[in-house]
Amino acid sequence: MMARTAVGNPALTTRVVLPALIVICCIIFSGVLYAQPQADVDTEPAVKKAQDAIAQPAAVEQAAEAVDAELEAILKKNTRCLRCHTKDKSKTLEDGEELSLKIHRDDYNSSAHGEIACVSCHEAIGNRRHPSKKTNITIASERDYSLELNQSCRKCHDKKFTQYDGSIHASLVAQGSDDAPLCTDCHSAHAVERMRDYRAETGYPCKKCHENIYTAYTASVHGSARLTGNEIRDEHIQAPICSDCHNSHGVAAVEIGDTLRSQCFGCHENVPLLHSQWLPNAGKHLDIVSCAVCHAPFAKHRFDLHFYDNEAQAPVGNQEGHEAFEQQLKLMEEEQGSIDPLEVWKLIEESTKDAPSNISLRGRLEVSSGIWAHQIAPKSFAVRTCDSCHLPGHRQRMGITVSVPQAGGTVRKFDTGAVDLTSVGTDDSTSKFFGVQSIKSKLLDIMALLAFIAGIAIPVGHYTLGQMIKEKVEMGEE
Repeated sequence: MMARTAVGNPALTTRVVLPALIVICCIIFSGVLYAQPQADVDTEPAVKKAQDAIAQPAAVEQAAEAVDAELEAILKKNTRCLRCHTKDKSKTLEDGEELSLKIHRDDYNSSAHGEIACVSCHEAIGNRRHPSKKTNITIASERDYSLELNQSCRKCHDKKFTQYDGSIHASLVAQGSDDAPLCTDCHSAHAVERMRDYRAETGYPCKKCHENIYTAYTASVHGSARLTGNEIRDEHIQAPICSDCHNSHGVAAVEIGDTLRSQCFGCHENVPLLHSQWLPNAGKHLDIVSCAVCHAPFAKHRFDLHFYDNEAQAPVGNQEGHEAFEQQLKLMEEEQGSIDPLEVWKLIEESTKDAPSNISLRGRLEVSSGIWAHQIAPKSFAVRTCDSCHLPGHRQRMGITVSVPQAGGTVRKFDTGAVDLTSVGTDDSTSKFFGVQSIKSKLLDIMALLAFIAGIAIPVGHYTLGQMIKEKVEMGEE
């Protein structure tokens, strides 16, 4: 009775029987699915890993053996080279100089290039019999040979060589300087130091050419901190070395523009805030007064003028198309013996008369030499008084130059001679970068005093004269 009722009742079948059948089908399907060769799929990577694990040591060992064999072949060839080149031999060059061919075996073998074949750099020798007529290289001079081999460094160190190509050092080489450093001048030819062994505190290699600068640096707060443990703020803030401000391979001159200020602010990021607490118009001072002026308190100062491209945000001369300014300055110097800042300003006005230009004349107070720029004193010695710059006669005691950057980063400075920037004639040009009444001009002070007296005397005289006339008129009427 109950069964008939269930079968005959469609609603009951829908609510009870169908869900039950669906559940049973799902259970059966799941069992069949997981009964399939799933284990083979899961275990296949494990088997493959096991096989790779077995094969990997063999592959690694074979690769290591190949490397060892290659290294052994290189060292064998190098030993053959060193058999002769450890002796006191030399080669007479075309300029008559003697080029030493001696190489110190231990220095070379322990260097960063100790496992590199000699012929990798000395390609002219190659694998041919040496010495022979075919490998008897003609060398004009030691410098020429160094220039030729300098290009071999690019093969392995292309990124660093590209940086070097844009440096002031490479620019000087291109201009024909025999003193500008090549790769081997800084890194040595055969005793190339490894990075982990490099110690910047020694001053090398920069000290070889810039000994006076390095001596000033060691006496500075930066050099002192670097040489005595480098404790400034914490382990992450280290005192700067040469490469921190000038870069290692892309060495840049920082005597013009805002490069140096940016480097200083990179470590001393709170400078604007600290100076604004005591220095009036701090932002303007930081723009036109170099850090060393106040932080190298015993240095002599000079005022440097330079053209500035406001659109490119860089000094004129670093871009193409500004050669005309330099030519004009050269002509001024040749004709007059020095350059008048007023004439420089007129040059700007003449060049921008027919077409709008973003070129302006900027001025900056800075120390008179690179030695002073590196001898930064501790903060307690820094100048914090206005009188150091804003005293009568300070302009006359400063040297004045006009700077024009050259291709490659060098800077040519044109001397203005004994020009008096306090004169009325130069006031128009200097007002663009000297603050209003920042430095007194006696003549202008006298003129201002006379104008003040005249301003009082004229109305008083006018009033007095009027009263006198009025009295005479009244007396005449009587």
